[in-house]
Amino acid sequence: MDRREYLKNTALLLGYAVSASALSEAFIACKSEREIKVDWQPTFLNKTQAQTLSEITETILPKTTTPGAKEIGVPQFIDKVLKDLLSEAEQQDFLKGLETLDDICRGNYGRYFEDCSKEQKEQILSKLDRDAPKFPPSVWGITLVENPDPVVFFRRVKALTITAYFTSEKIGKEVLSYDPIPGNYIGCMPFTGQNVWSGE
Repeated sequence: MDRREYLKNTALLLGYAVSASALSEAFIACKSEREIKVDWQPTFLNKTQAQTLSEITETILPKTTTPGAKEIGVPQFIDKVLKDLLSEAEQQDFLKGLETLDDICRGNYGRYFEDCSKEQKEQILSKLDRDAPKFPPSVWGITLVENPDPVVFFRRVKALTITAYFTSEKIGKEVLSYDPIPGNYIGCMPFTGQNVWSGE
């Protein structure tokens, strides 16, 4: 084989090697792309963040004999609260919390939060719940501590999830039994499935 033929074959081999490497990287990139499964349009979060939030709320309040958080629209409620009611610093803290949660999941299980198993999600959120400091003492929404520490991510998302769920129309009408204007006090009254909230 002469020098020209040798250089030509070497260049071809290098070309194949580069192509194979590039192709492999392309496959890996495609595989690592997060599949977006949310079917609603967030107003503050991006679709990936909305997907993570949806899975967090559903893990906190999953569907059982009663509707789950996603069915009630809890993630949409939180997305709107983030946009309309929280300060810019609070918004950034929330976004950082979503990012940190994914980092924890990838470090522990090698996958994003939404791809973790039910047990893995519960383990992660249970640990965050144990480690998160409690809300400062308050009366009627007025904090009784001067200069309280900022609310940590999980404490905020859990509080918003519960608020959104139990103030929703569907849960109020179909699950809760609440009489806003109670009548006579009856100390021991059997519960027969009546729903006082909706008057049925």
